[in-house]
Amino acid sequence: MGKKAQKPIEEFGIKKLSKTELEFMKIIWAHPDGISSEELYANFSQALGTKTTILHRITEKGLVNIVQKGRHYFYMPKISKLEYEQILIKAKLRKEFDIGSLEGMIAAFCGRTKLSEEELRKVQQLLQELKNG
Repeated sequence: MGKKAQKPIEEFGIKKLSKTELEFMKIIWAHPDGISSEELYANFSQALGTKTTILHRITEKGLVNIVQKGRHYFYMPKISKLEYEQILIKAKLRKEFDIGSLEGMIAAFCGRTKLSEEELRKVQQLLQELKNG
């Protein structure tokens, strides 16, 4: 048998979150320096075992680091919410449209497969202006 094809988001070293996992991550992202499992659990009504399982799955998906301090566990995001959303968008573009770059996306919007050197220069200039505010 052949090797199982990787899902597009897994190319970025993480796996997509379920709706419930995303709700847990929203709380974790709100505490970039870490949140204890007890504080996190207080935000949700599921049974303790269910909450523990959800956190375990999020950890397995590569989105959090766990630090034990005494008898407490603290969860810290490995990537920001914005980075996660960017990865989702990139994976979706790659999967649905076979577009692997911003330049490719802009070219596709223009009905072409590639931008000219001048068009690419203008896009890069626009991005720099946006970055500089």
